[in-house]
Amino acid sequence: MKCPLCKGKMAKGKKTNLPYEFNGEKIIVVRNVPALVCGQCGEAFVEIAILRRVEKILDKAARDGLVMGFVEYEKAA
Repeated sequence: MKCPLCKGKMAKGKKTNLPYEFNGEKIIVVRNVPALVCGQCGEAFVEIAILRRVEKILDKAARDGLVMGFVEYEKAA
């Protein structure tokens, strides 16, 4: 796959961190999310199935009352 931004080669098996802000009141970072990362510009892209898992992780964190923090993808998925 080619990077949609710079047309560089995307590499599988990499990881990225995804920060989320909720209404300016909560900040949650999901760490070490599997991603495709461009070898040229470093841009990360996450596949839709993984993003759906991230959404479930964020929903649970919000229900648990987490206001600010880090969630490890592998442990929470």
